[in-house]
Amino acid sequence: MGDELVDIWGQYRAGGLEAAARARAFSPEALLYLAMLAFADERYAQAATFAQDASRASPEDLLPRAAAAHLARVAREGKSNVYVSAEGFGAFIRGGGNVPLYRETSAALVRFHPSEPFDLLDIGVGDGLALLPALTPAVRRVTLVEPAAALLENTTRALSARGVAFETFSGVLQAFTAEPGMQSRRWAVAQATFSLHNLPPPARPAMLRWLRSHCEVLLLAEFDAPRMDEPLKPELVRHVLTRYRAGLAEYVGASYEAVSQGFLMPVMFGYVDRGATRTTFENPMADWEQLMREAGFGRVDRQQLYPYWWAPACLLVARSR
Repeated sequence: MGDELVDIWGQYRAGGLEAAARARAFSPEALLYLAMLAFADERYAQAATFAQDASRASPEDLLPRAAAAHLARVAREGKSNVYVSAEGFGAFIRGGGNVPLYRETSAALVRFHPSEPFDLLDIGVGDGLALLPALTPAVRRVTLVEPAAALLENTTRALSARGVAFETFSGVLQAFTAEPGMQSRRWAVAQATFSLHNLPPPARPAMLRWLRSHCEVLLLAEFDAPRMDEPLKPELVRHVLTRYRAGLAEYVGASYEAVSQGFLMPVMFGYVDRGATRTTFENPMADWEQLMREAGFGRVDRQQLYPYWWAPACLLVARSR
């Protein structure tokens, strides 16, 4: 498989999609690679054809079948009509490997929360999947930072029902730190669970320095994922195809169509969508560790959370001193 993908990539770089398609691609992986290259070139009908060929070559394989269905819809309805759906994301985040992932994440957060009363800052809290199960009577007050108003509303409703004091900021971390009065605020713990990969890399050093000076402990949960700066390179395509095949297999059942067509396939092809604004910037955990040390955290420890299908999930525990 490796040689085939490398050959296709070399032909593509030298002569474009037509040259790549002449690279004698027979395997389903190679045909899916051609589909991704065609999608990147906005040649959606050709992308759909390559994916259909891959599905015919391996009819029992979930990934070519899901890719073919997605790309046929793109060719028929246009890319703008096949973005991630709320239904698809909801079924995805509350099923498959996300169930044990968030269970283990919440349990890990509790282990690093103080036993005495403390104030907590949660960055990118979403609808509280990690936060809410981790709440203990020691949490005196929670500051929530979340740009999605609907998700923030769900979390605050749950906190109100539990009688937990909170304050909210509907926006991104950069805007929150610039708010009047923020320079004098401190929290015993700041946590960000699978949210800081949305922070553009140029903004990370300043935001981590700000967090280091405003909290005693920073808990960062992220995936130990490869950088997706050049998503069409053969080694990254190989990673994506292998991992998304595993991801699809976790949702076989009632939610499969919603997850595969409403979330996983739009995200997978979104990696190579040159017309989309990039909003996620994943990288290896070693990069986060280095950034934290450069920001002045005195000690940074890593622990495994869960062997998630996309990449291993890890927790970094960074202490200001």
